[in-house]
Amino acid sequence: MSFVRWRASDGTTKVGLRDSEHLYELPFPTLAELLHHTVADIRRVAEEAVSSGLRVDPAEVRLLAPIDGRTEVWGAGVTYQHSREARAEESGFEKVYLDVYDAERPELFFKSAAWRVLTDGDPGGLHPDCTDPVCEPELALVLNRHAEIVGALVCNDLTSRSIEAVNPIYLPQAKMFPGSCQLSTSIVPWWTIGNPEDLLITMTVHRGSETVFSGEARTSSMKRGYAELVHWLFRGELFPDGAVLTTGTGIVPPLGEGLRPGDRATVTIDQVGVLSSVMTDDRSVFEGLLNVTDEPISEGP
Repeated sequence: MSFVRWRASDGTTKVGLRDSEHLYELPFPTLAELLHHTVADIRRVAEEAVSSGLRVDPAEVRLLAPIDGRTEVWGAGVTYQHSREARAEESGFEKVYLDVYDAERPELFFKSAAWRVLTDGDPGGLHPDCTDPVCEPELALVLNRHAEIVGALVCNDLTSRSIEAVNPIYLPQAKMFPGSCQLSTSIVPWWTIGNPEDLLITMTVHRGSETVFSGEARTSSMKRGYAELVHWLFRGELFPDGAVLTTGTGIVPPLGEGLRPGDRATVTIDQVGVLSSVMTDDRSVFEGLLNVTDEPISEGP
């Protein structure tokens, strides 16, 4: 069972629960409003929705990105030893990354507003100024406004590695561009995940029929725990509609072996889901996918 957003045949956007066969509508107009509530209340409402028996046929809807309203996506960086070593290798400012790995305060950065987030099957973006773009597969935590973990998502944090390597101050430009933030469609409730501290994350990149990269990592290799990252995120900021926090990557392709247009990247996290996308450097593609018109922001892409 997972939380999802969908667009019905009449154009309206709904929020509900999804199982292997059905959708169950929840009494919330947006996921942002759902994240106003405590985990205990969310669990109660979810159980009531399923027991009501009021079902929606999944074939009649289109699943949307699992984020809306004022909910933001933030990222945590250098949380794995492999990431620490890779950042130090690729950058002329290795001390920055070496220090933050061991520091009390983690690296946290803004990644995306809700309306910029894309989902499974949508294209992934490549920055026009980047010569070595990479996927950063990550477990993402869905947090309510009370700093409780509601659920988990698969995240592909597309990053312009060659831009960040020039100077860490360029991090926003390396992290934020059309198609750079992708989340899986379904929020898996945190209370249903067994041993979330040791989940297997895998990523493969295909170029045509050839596998050009594959890697894996386990969340047990993280330097920092989930509670620690959540604490620091909420310590200095307010999230009235909750937040999505990506927890860093332990999978880093070798230098110079980044993505190309047409590559397909697939990220899988045990018990959480799968996220797949084909890369493009055609910016016009995203003008049709992202909400750059005068539609309400809460509708999302």
